[in-house]
Amino acid sequence: MTPAAGRPRWRYRWLWPVPLVGAVALVIFLISLLPVAPVAPATQSLPDTAVGTLVSKIEQINFPSAQVGWAVVASRPYWQVIRTVDGGTHWQEVNPAGDASNGGVVLTVMGAEAAAVVILPYQYIRDSGFAVTTDGGSRWEAGVLPNGASTGPDPIFALSSKDIFAVLGNGSLVSTSNGGAAWSVVRLPALGSGSCLPTSVWFTSASSGWVSGSCTGMAALWHSADGGATWQPEVLPSSFSQAAKVTVAPPQATGTGAALTTVVASTSSGESLRVFENSTGAWRAAPSLALPKGRVLASFASQSDGWVLVAPSAHRATALAYSTSSAGRDWAFRGTPIPASQVTGLDMVSPSRVLALVQAGRYRLVWATVDGGIRWGRSELTVAKGPAPKVNGVEG
Repeated sequence: MTPAAGRPRWRYRWLWPVPLVGAVALVIFLISLLPVAPVAPATQSLPDTAVGTLVSKIEQINFPSAQVGWAVVASRPYWQVIRTVDGGTHWQEVNPAGDASNGGVVLTVMGAEAAAVVILPYQYIRDSGFAVTTDGGSRWEAGVLPNGASTGPDPIFALSSKDIFAVLGNGSLVSTSNGGAAWSVVRLPALGSGSCLPTSVWFTSASSGWVSGSCTGMAALWHSADGGATWQPEVLPSSFSQAAKVTVAPPQATGTGAALTTVVASTSSGESLRVFENSTGAWRAAPSLALPKGRVLASFASQSDGWVLVAPSAHRATALAYSTSSAGRDWAFRGTPIPASQVTGLDMVSPSRVLALVQAGRYRLVWATVDGGIRWGRSELTVAKGPAPKVNGVEG
């Protein structure tokens, strides 16, 4: 009898999976060697940020030049960031790879090549991811805010890929000088009277920064003249009903170096819009423009030339257009064929060329006029798949 004669044969039958298990372990080991995007640093959440609200209309459109434009459009399962370099004839997806949310995204366009994206919180996701690009979306520097971001507009602004300011959902202004590895709370001085919740941050130059938001019974913002190191409140000189909800847009620079902003006051009876500019060193207001109740979108191409699109809430209403060439002192009115319930974004490229972004069911449309609103054309927005973007140096 051989030494193996008395051994149970089932012991040999169970040896056959050993090579298979070894092969699987080898594959897992090789996969672990592949490059992956860096994990964002741990952050400490700040209290009182609203989380869990589904934002259904985040779509935006912005042309920093006649040929280069950025937009956010709804897609499945999330939202897309897209870009054009030929005036809107062709669009390409430039989404930063990685984190996404059903809460939507907000895009801050800082130039033809520079933009920042914030992922809004939704349900169990508390912190907001962000990404900054300076090359048109080919490469992104990503990180995580210390809490959920404000819905904006423009809840984030990047002076560089390292120096970033953001407004959180609780109105806190935070900043980082190392790309998001560490954040500091920026203290905004209290207003003398009234109340305002900061929602947006914008820099009209490397030194001149602005924080604006939603107020009650007044219109105010905060200004920094030293690159965000210190901030001072500025109350805009106009009276509003104590019950009015007042929204102050992020100021934009004018050709003279002054700042321009628009203020929308909402009451139960309707809306009113005023244009403010500070070319004289003090804020001056144009006469109030009374508007029907509904969603108000405003865009200025210069200190003088601006458009306002009003989307009334009435069933089957079409959007109403108001244009000015006098910084809001006088307005011309035109009707449009744009369905009011579908318009989500407005951008004035020049006094004669205006674009409106529309989400109609599964279709993403751009309504455009090149003659100041006399005629409108509609085109479906098709998006080509771009090359895989790089996030923190790693292809996504």
